[in-house]
Amino acid sequence: MLLNNRVRKLDFQDLVIFQLIYKHRSVTEVAEQLSVSQSTISYCLKRLRDCFDDELFINSRLGMSPTQRTEALSPRIQSILNQMAECVQEDAAFNPNADTSSFTIYAPEYFEILVMPELMKNILEAGYRVSINIKKPEKDLPYADIVGGQIDLAIFFGPGFYRTYPGLTTQTLFRDHLLAVQDGEDDPRPLPLDDMLERRHVFPTPWISDSNMVDGWLLSQGRHRTIAARANSYYSAIELLPGTDLLLMLPRRIHERVKRQQPNIGARPVPDGMPDFTLDMVWSAALANSQANIWLRQQLIRACANI
Repeated sequence: MLLNNRVRKLDFQDLVIFQLIYKHRSVTEVAEQLSVSQSTISYCLKRLRDCFDDELFINSRLGMSPTQRTEALSPRIQSILNQMAECVQEDAAFNPNADTSSFTIYAPEYFEILVMPELMKNILEAGYRVSINIKKPEKDLPYADIVGGQIDLAIFFGPGFYRTYPGLTTQTLFRDHLLAVQDGEDDPRPLPLDDMLERRHVFPTPWISDSNMVDGWLLSQGRHRTIAARANSYYSAIELLPGTDLLLMLPRRIHERVKRQQPNIGARPVPDGMPDFTLDMVWSAALANSQANIWLRQQLIRACANI
């Protein structure tokens, strides 16, 4: 059966947006989940309305209420989405020794410093014919690209530092905690909170937002800190410390790595109560049975086990 012109103008994202509006009854919430503007959602909704010649969702005091046409369409569109997921899952056997494949991993500098060297060493030693492309984090997390498979794996800090999202699967790789890093010797005593807040801080921009877990925790205590400088990387942030009273909240594993180049940079435990964090691996649920994606996830688990 040939598709009419109106149907051909739809794309996969339009169908995803249809189902999300049906589920949440809110254009605003769908836009936040997909990390896109509300105008993008409204444009997709216009295409859907033109295609099906129906209002589909009507503004009401209860939100975006579905029409009768929408109630009839929803199970059919969900079936289409499920079948698309099954098409991805029906993946051919993957042979990294024979197949020349390229994988895209969305990951912060933390991953590049700690995990990427071990991952590449394993790939090269085994003679695998694959390449790894790291996508630099942006302020808006690319949930839609992960669900759609444009990003094979995403590496996020958790728990609770990113939203749960339909169509994604998550696995924790390992746990880490922060240290208060400064010019001078190591100090085994926890840094008192008041002393921490009297100091000016360096903010490393590998944390992709304007604040990070430190600021979130301080906010829960009704406190805040003073940022003296923002650096492009962990390494450049550390270079600002010698000869100053600046303070840097740095992951323990990163401190262990950079300590080799900066032996005079000391660390001490953070104030009591500051939470630790996890490094989480996130991928599309539609790729659950993809042999290539399974192989990639196994390689990351193996690399993390050797760190």
